[in-house]
Amino acid sequence: MGLGILQVGSENFDEEQWRNNPMNILYNDDAIHAYRIRLSEQIRFMDLARIWDPVLMRLLNMGTFDWKSPNSIAGPIQGMSYSAVLMSRILPRVLDLEDKVGSAEPS
Repeated sequence: MGLGILQVGSENFDEEQWRNNPMNILYNDDAIHAYRIRLSEQIRFMDLARIWDPVLMRLLNMGTFDWKSPNSIAGPIQGMSYSAVLMSRILPRVLDLEDKVGSAEPS
């Protein structure tokens, strides 16, 4: 049986396993790239209305998607990607906590 392709949301797709795969077999740079791919799918399915901070959303996008000229400057792309991936792990927990204690959205 071949590896095939499983898409997010398809019938046989194990989203929990996909979300929690630490990708231990990959080198660090490759793992960050794989996490960025995963994050791009998470952003696609995210309820963006719950993220009321436009700066945070822009930072997530900057760290997730490849930059095109003139925004592309040789520099710390891996560090920014790492930060975006790290934030993708923290953000759902922050949103859940805000739901439990009340919205922190400014009036």
